[in-house]
Amino acid sequence: MAGFVEAARAAAGRDGEVLDLVESAARAAAARIGNAMVQGAVNLVAASQPARAACGCGKLAGAHSAREKTIMTMTGPVVVGRRYAYCRFCGSGSAPADRVLGVDGETCSTALRKAVAAAGREVPFARAATLVGEVAGMELVSAKTCDRIVKRAGRAARAMVEDETAQLWADPAAARRVWDNAATAYVMIDGTGAPMVPRETAGRAGKQPDGSSKTVETKIARFMVQSGVGSDGRPALQAGSTSYVAAFESSSDFAGRVAAEALRRDFSHAPRLAVVADGARWIWKIADLLWPGAVQIVDFYHAAEHVHDLAELLKPYLGAGQDPAGFGCRLRDLLAAGRIQALADQARAVKLPNPELEAKAATAVGYFTHNAHRMRYARFRKDNLWIGSGAVEGACKNLVEARAAQSGMRWTIKGLDPVIALRALHRSDDSRHDERYDHIWDRPYPQTARSQTVNQQT
Repeated sequence: MAGFVEAARAAAGRDGEVLDLVESAARAAAARIGNAMVQGAVNLVAASQPARAACGCGKLAGAHSAREKTIMTMTGPVVVGRRYAYCRFCGSGSAPADRVLGVDGETCSTALRKAVAAAGREVPFARAATLVGEVAGMELVSAKTCDRIVKRAGRAARAMVEDETAQLWADPAAARRVWDNAATAYVMIDGTGAPMVPRETAGRAGKQPDGSSKTVETKIARFMVQSGVGSDGRPALQAGSTSYVAAFESSSDFAGRVAAEALRRDFSHAPRLAVVADGARWIWKIADLLWPGAVQIVDFYHAAEHVHDLAELLKPYLGAGQDPAGFGCRLRDLLAAGRIQALADQARAVKLPNPELEAKAATAVGYFTHNAHRMRYARFRKDNLWIGSGAVEGACKNLVEARAAQSGMRWTIKGLDPVIALRALHRSDDSRHDERYDHIWDRPYPQTARSQTVNQQT
């Protein structure tokens, strides 16, 4: 307190700086007092722990020695004196107080790890470490420590979801919920590339001039519920109904992850289920496999882009008296009405000068005829369904690109996967979000994820 009083006196008369100086002095004094309180409390807890402890091998570890451990907390470092137990049967040792304090295998308190993970999942690790220090008023962690904490939290998130999934498959009835008869459940699926180091992209086909790739696809699914129609006549999203899954996986492995989340959300018992995506075949294979009776909708805006490309391909070869601008508009109107066969007929009626152009046009028309049942847009609008996949496209940017595709970034799958897992879990806002996110700090999880590989054949 003496330091605070002295700082307050020194601030007097310094126009424009008084509050800042006094507040800084108060924070410093509070930090010193808080650190002393934490130090005293944790040492009392540590001293109350028994000298002997149960070992993982099933035997009883005997008292061995007293050892100090420095733990970094939000108030700064604290030194804990705790008893160390040694098992003569398996040769391992442990400090029972570490488990009680939540720092078994950790050098940072749970509160500090949560703060570091919150920053590190949003911004580069070096900047995250700086931000935490700025908020705390002192340097607490390094960029390397931030990297380690965020990735361990992400691996914990993956493991927690896998544990939860195993329990649900064993007892599916535990996921049952009461549905509003007016509700529509949506699954929106997409993928986006994340920049990778060369060894991760070796042998992958991509969009580079030489046919190589600099990215690996992250597959993302967004689950949400429509509660009805808003006052503007458009579909209304039910508050707190969104959850995400994201991973670097083959489409078959990702199908299992999507199925597990759909089970957790009880989507199979929704009054109506719709799958919205672009025309990627791997997505519709998942939809056909998991929900053969669901409404399938190709994103209207992706389809409109294909209409534009088809019209541009055909315009130079329109017959005399045909309006090129009007031709494109007619095709788009037919698309909006869901009249896909009429759209295809109009396109096929254009005479092309060579087989190469005919093949290109046939491929373009085939996109529409293959997805005709997914392009009944007039009917979908009448049924008050979403016809755009902007929600999951936004998730691609929000979950992956905003964090992983910043200037100069290059990742490994093993390094980025836990960051994406943590962001996906945090950005979910369904009814159990807080409980699920907090659960990753409850108990230790594997240092490495159980599944962080990706099959190149997707």
